[in-house]
Amino acid sequence: MYNILVVDDREVFRRKLKRMPYWEKCNGKFRISGEASNGLEALELLRKQKIDLVLTDIRMPLVDGISLLKQIKQENLCSCVILLSEYAEFSYAKEGILNGAFDYIVKPIDNTKVEDSFERAYTFLSSISETAPSSVRYIDALAEYILSGNLDDTMVYARHVDDELEKDTQSREARAICMNDLLKKLEESLLSIKPYLKKYFMMKDLFHIDLQERTNETEAFTFAKWISRIFKELKPFIPKTDNRMVREMCELALEQPEEKHSLAGLANTYFVNQKYLGSLFKQEMKVSFSQYLTFLKMRRAEILLLDKCLKIYEIAEVLGYEDVEYFSRIFKNTTGWSPSSYRENLLRK
Repeated sequence: MYNILVVDDREVFRRKLKRMPYWEKCNGKFRISGEASNGLEALELLRKQKIDLVLTDIRMPLVDGISLLKQIKQENLCSCVILLSEYAEFSYAKEGILNGAFDYIVKPIDNTKVEDSFERAYTFLSSISETAPSSVRYIDALAEYILSGNLDDTMVYARHVDDELEKDTQSREARAICMNDLLKKLEESLLSIKPYLKKYFMMKDLFHIDLQERTNETEAFTFAKWISRIFKELKPFIPKTDNRMVREMCELALEQPEEKHSLAGLANTYFVNQKYLGSLFKQEMKVSFSQYLTFLKMRRAEILLLDKCLKIYEIAEVLGYEDVEYFSRIFKNTTGWSPSSYRENLLRK
């Protein structure tokens, strides 16, 4: 069981946090064993007792959360610090990440996000050892930032991993090998959350750096640059909408691109008007539902065309197109290539 110190200047918030149902259902992973109303009190407690995780607000009197974090790292008082931040304080949260925070949670707190953060923290605390690279612990959090669709936050975290790699590795070659290890872990983390991604990508190409190709490159090549590429590739396949119905529609299509989904059928499922649902989807996603489905099917077709054993008419059938000529026409309109030319071009590479 890991000991938590909660640091916040508002007693009512500390009480609310302690009443969260997560502590009862976490199967003894954590317990709140201390409280402090400011960073100064927290430092006194940390120097007296063993604390595994500090959950601290950023804005506090005497010693604020960022200053507390820096002091914790300087004195090695705790292995894991999670920041609490207001929406208007993302710049402070980013500063916290750069100074070694494990994660940050936005106030007002959401039970699900708190649970996700603490489950990742538990995995980290359970796996760290003196020989493990410190950059490893950031991978699950990095996956969450990528899936959040926020490039700025993702890159802040990725650059922090670069800094950790600098500390953990002595040579460029060792750093490159470590990058590939981290990318493999990132792939596993992303697929554990969004397994459908492997339907649309050759994961080994996206999450692996060819070291021979990079031999002649300068030191400017970084882990963060590769993460930027991954983010841009994945972004169209990570629906960013706060509307539950639209998000579920996207995820259904993403998970089952082979099926014949219809707006009419989904409208019946949600007990809403078809025209209303179509307008709502386009408003949220900036494309119609049929356009979104076509995009996914054509991207899936690109991956299936890599399999030389599959005939083009078989790929068309798999994706729900009874007319192979119609499928080929849509594919060419989308990619600029006919399916056969696209395949031939890939095989020549």
